[in-house]
Amino acid sequence: MGRKGASLDKNSMLAQTYNSGSERDVALLSWIQQFAPYGVITLDESFQVQSWNHWMETHSGLRFEDVSGKSIFALFPDLRERRLGTHFERALLGESSVLSSGLHRYLLNLPSPFRETGNAEMLQTARIAPLYSQGEICGIVVVLEDVTQRESKAEELARQHRRDELLSWALAHLLKTEQPQKAVRQLFFKIAEHLDFDTFIVYLRDIETGQLNLEAVGGVPPEVEKKFLGCPFLPALTGEAHEIIVLNSVQILQEPRYAALHKARISAAVAIPLFANDRNLGLLCFGSWSRDTIAPEESALVKTIAEYLATALDRENTNRQLHTAKEQLSDHAQLLEKRVQERTSRLQETVSELETFSYTIAHDLRAPARGVTGYCDVLLEDFADDLPEKARLVVQKIARSSRRMESLTRDLLEFSKISRQEIALAPVEIEPIIDEVAAMRSPAVRQAITISGPLHPVLAHRGLLQHVLSNLIDNAVKFVQPNTVPNITINTELVPYESPNTRSRSLVFSSTDPSGHVSASLPAETPPKRIRIWVSDQGVGIPRGIHQKIFGIFERGLAAAPYEGTGIGLAIVARAMQRMSGTCGVESEPGKGSRFWVELPAA
Repeated sequence: MGRKGASLDKNSMLAQTYNSGSERDVALLSWIQQFAPYGVITLDESFQVQSWNHWMETHSGLRFEDVSGKSIFALFPDLRERRLGTHFERALLGESSVLSSGLHRYLLNLPSPFRETGNAEMLQTARIAPLYSQGEICGIVVVLEDVTQRESKAEELARQHRRDELLSWALAHLLKTEQPQKAVRQLFFKIAEHLDFDTFIVYLRDIETGQLNLEAVGGVPPEVEKKFLGCPFLPALTGEAHEIIVLNSVQILQEPRYAALHKARISAAVAIPLFANDRNLGLLCFGSWSRDTIAPEESALVKTIAEYLATALDRENTNRQLHTAKEQLSDHAQLLEKRVQERTSRLQETVSELETFSYTIAHDLRAPARGVTGYCDVLLEDFADDLPEKARLVVQKIARSSRRMESLTRDLLEFSKISRQEIALAPVEIEPIIDEVAAMRSPAVRQAITISGPLHPVLAHRGLLQHVLSNLIDNAVKFVQPNTVPNITINTELVPYESPNTRSRSLVFSSTDPSGHVSASLPAETPPKRIRIWVSDQGVGIPRGIHQKIFGIFERGLAAAPYEGTGIGLAIVARAMQRMSGTCGVESEPGKGSRFWVELPAA
C-alpha cells in the first residue's frame, strides 16, 4: 500500500475512532496526523494502538502499520518496569495525568534528536487522558512533547548560574581576607566539593628562592601526602608557560613521575599555574577518583578560580613587602631623627661655646684697646714737641687702629649680648622708638627722617627693635655721597605671609622679581598677618650680588670701603630679627639708594 493510501486509512480510522462526521473535525484530525509538532497516540480499552501520527513515526522509527493493534506495553516494556502503567489504567477511569521531564525524564523511550546536548533519550512531557465518544470512555489519548532542547538549555543555564555563584563566592572570600594564603585550605575544600573534585593540592613559590612548596592538600590519604612534597606535575610544565595542564586516565600512565598520583588513586587531574603580573606564584591542582576525564568547561572554570587566587596572593605579597618597607623606612627615619637630634645638640653646644668665647675675647680685648688709645693721646698731648714728625704720624696711626679695635670689641659685645639675652615679645608702637632714636642724633639727622604713617604696631622686643632701627638709620646717614644731605623715609606695610630672610639658605625660592628681591612660595597654611618696616634712603646703593653677604658678620659692601665701620651693624640687625622671630632684607642697586626692611608679626 502506498503512503497516500496509508494516510487515508489512518484518517478513516481516526474519523471512526472519534465518531465524527464533521468535515472540520476530519480536517483537524488530518492536521494532527500529518503536521502536529508533537506525538499523538490513541489506544483502545485494551491499550492497543489505534492511531500513531506522523511525529511518532518520525521519532520512533516505527510506522503505523508496525504498531497498529499492538499493546503499548508490548511496544515499550519499560513502562511497566518504571511503574507508569497505572497512569494508563487511571485514564480508563476518567483521570488525566501529566508527566514532567523533571520527574520521569520521558514517557516513551525514544532517541534524542539533539545528541549534542549529551542526552541519549528524548526528554518529554506527556499527557495521558481518557478518550470519550458519546459521553462514554472508549479509549486513551496520549500526547508527547519533545523538551530535550529546552531542558538542556535550562540545565546549561542552571550550571552557568551555579558556576557564577561559585566564582562570586570565591572572589568575595579571597578579596575579604587579608591573608588568603592562610585561608587556602578551608576555601578550596569547599571549591573542590562544588566542582565535584575529590582532591585539591596547592603549591606556592618562595619569593626569595623560587622553590615550589606544598602549601595545602585535601582529599589525599595522610600516608600519601609526603609523596606530594615534590610536585608530581612539574614534569608536565613547560618552563614558565601559563597553559593549563590536564591529565586524563592517569592510572594507565606508566611513567614513574605519576607514582604519587597512582598511590592517591587519582584518575584525572588538572593543574593551573598561578600567574599575576607575569610572576609565577605557584600551582593549583584538582583531582578526581571517580572519573577519567576533565571536561573543557571544568578546566575553564578552575582556570578562572586560579586567576582569582593568584591575584589575591599577589596582593598579599605586595602588602607584606609594603609593610616591611614601611617598617624599614620608619626605623631609618627614627635613626635619622636621633642623629639629627644628637648633631643639633652638639651644634647648639658648639654655638654656645663660640658665643661665650667671642664674648670673652671681645670683653678682654676692650680694656687693652682703651689703654693703647690713652697712651697714644698722652704721647701726642704731653710729648708732642719732643716727637719727630714721623714718630707723631706713627702714634696717630696706632691711635686710629686702637679706636677701631675698640669699636670692633664694642660691636662684638653687642652682637654677643643680643645672642645671649632673654627675649620676651610684646606689642610695640614703632613711631615712639623712631622719635627716641632721632632725639640722640644731630638736628640734621632728625630733619632727614620722614615718617610715612600710620605705622602699624608689631609684636617685638622693644630694646632690640630700637637697636635695629638705630643701626639702619645710622647706615642711611653714613652711606651717602660726600656733601650730600641724607634723605630717610620710614613706613610700614601689611604683608599676607612671612617673607624669607635675605641671608636664608634653607628656603627654596620660587622667583626673583626685577628689583632683585627674592620671594618664597606661599606656604600650605597662611600664617597670621605680618608687618614689614621699610627704611629707605637715597644713598650710594648696594650691588645685587652682595645683598645676602652684607648681613654677615664682618661683611661690607664694595662701595662701603671709603666709609668708616666695623661690618657688624647689619649682622646685629639680622641676629636681632632672628631672636624676635622676624626676617630682614634689602632692595638696592648702586646709585639708586637702598630700601632695607624688617618684618615682624602684627601686634
